Parts: sequence; C-alpha cells; structure tokens
Amino acid sequence: MAVSTAHVAGLLAEAFVDAPTAVWLVEDPADRLAAMEGQFAMLAEHAAVHGGVLTAGADGALVWFDRTVEVPPIPEYDERLRAACGKHYEGFAELDRIMDEHHPAEPHNYVALVGVRADARGRGIASDLFRRHHERLDASGTPAYLEAVSLQTARLYASLGYRPHGAPFRIGEGGPPLHPMWRPAGAV
Repeated sequence: MAVSTAHVAGLLAEAFVDAPTAVWLVEDPADRLAAMEGQFAMLAEHAAVHGGVLTAGADGALVWFDRTVEVPPIPEYDERLRAACGKHYEGFAELDRIMDEHHPAEPHNYVALVGVRADARGRGIASDLFRRHHERLDASGTPAYLEAVSLQTARLYASLGYRPHGAPFRIGEGGPPLHPMWRPAGAV
C-alpha cells in the first residue's frame, strides 16, 4: 500500500512542532505547524521518487534521499516554499541554504527527516525505523548522514552508529545548533 505523503508531512510536522529549530523559525505554534507541513509535504513527495519514505503506521516516519546519485531539485521549490511558509519564507530559505553549505559531498544516504508523534515516543519507534533503513544501507555498503536538531536526538543517533561529522552549526544569528552526524555502513 502506498504511503500518503500528506499523511507523512502532517505526522512529521506534529513531531517537529516543538523542536528548537522549528520554534526558532516560527514563533506561533499554529503557523509553525502549517509552514512545516507544507515544506515537509514537498520533501516527502520528492523523497518518494529520489529516495524513500518509511513509516510506523500513524506513529512515526523517516524520509531519506539517495545522495549516491545526483538528486534533482524539487520542481518550483522556492515558489512552493513561499506559498507554504508565507511570511516565514526567508527563515526557511536561510535554513535550506545553511544546511546545503554544510552538507557533505561524498556519496551517502541523507536522512532528511525522522520523527515520532509525542504520545508515541519512548517505545523504540524511531530506532526501529532506523534499523529497517540501515539494513538496506549496510547491504549496499552505503553510509548515511543527518543533522540532529538537539543533543537528545544526537544521543539517540549515536546509539545507532552515527558520529559527529564536523562541528555543530547554527541557523542564522542566535539560532539553535544543528549537529551533523555520519554513519559508516555497518556501524553499530
């Protein structure tokens, strides 16, 4: 059964609504949820063609891109991002630019988004999504990269074999840090 990218976007927006990066981008929680859902829908839709989307029913999702090949840009991304984020467009565009500047050039699998609904956390859902994903990566010898949005998520990712990949970097003036992390194929 095909997974609805709208469902995935809504689930992930709900999971990210209180993340430091999201709070820094959009102060009002209702605006924040709508803006993130719009951006995440574009990412999930594009990943469905140029990577993949894994779900744990209605509880969690993982969105990834295959960066062992060139991934084309999302069609009309700037216009669609502006429509999704409205007055918050500049912050989201700046976030994209800074993340692109820090993104590694070597071939890898990019875990763009992973999230679990707040009321479903602590049950191993994210770890299970990663295990499922890592099985495929390990079989093909493909490393993975992601940016942790907090020290708490960085600790979870470290337990799954991810290690710091350069220093944390900030989003704009006074923004929260993102923690770039790399997982070699087969890492535990």
